[in-house]
Amino acid sequence: MDQPWWQCFFDHADSLTLSRFPDARATKEEVAALQRVVPLQPDDLIADICCGMGRHLLPLLALGHRVVGLDFSPMMLQLAREAGQQSGLAPTLVQGAAQALPFASGTFDVILNLFNSFGYLPTDRENQEVLNEAARCLKRGGRFFLDTRNKTHQILYAPYREVMRVDRRQEYVMRCTYDRQGQRLQSNWYDADDQSQLVHHASIRLYSPAELEPMLTEAGFELVASYGGYDGHEFEGWERELLLLCERRG
Repeated sequence: MDQPWWQCFFDHADSLTLSRFPDARATKEEVAALQRVVPLQPDDLIADICCGMGRHLLPLLALGHRVVGLDFSPMMLQLAREAGQQSGLAPTLVQGAAQALPFASGTFDVILNLFNSFGYLPTDRENQEVLNEAARCLKRGGRFFLDTRNKTHQILYAPYREVMRVDRRQEYVMRCTYDRQGQRLQSNWYDADDQSQLVHHASIRLYSPAELEPMLTEAGFELVASYGGYDGHEFEGWERELLLLCERRG
């Protein structure tokens, strides 16, 4: 493919099923948790980077927060716009890339990067730029909240195989493996009727806390807290999620 996998995948309707986005109840709980653990203040200007279809952005807007959403996918941004209109909201949405944010330095009080949208880029240097850009666009003392995968958990559960149905007519066979050399989780979806036909692909660089901490420091962040879930318990190492709360140093 000429395009990066994430450009192809998230502009295809199948991604709405294959990504396994949490349901409305889970999203409501996550939004409530963000308000507590970040915490979000009424006057904060918030950027939801890789906002997708506005799963967190729209509930935050409905609660009165000032939020700007950024995503690269035109399809996801259109879905967010339509969902906002149905709820009587007018979200501010920007098309752009997390590694080259189209915002002025020191714009935001809070930047959110949620639902495993870190590690998509092919090199560590490019993934570092995502953190660098978040720090650049935050005010001094601003907060950065990163929701990513726990590398150890992902390695333990790969490889695996699963049949996934995207509609009444279409099934895919998903195969996930861990590429030890590249330290990436590779997910491939094949046509269930012809498993030689690759339909979708995703590749995510997995980072451990020990790898992320120096990257955050390089970007100009101080790590404030590490959580193992949106219930706010301290990260212990067995969890699927790794949630990091950081503050931009002066």
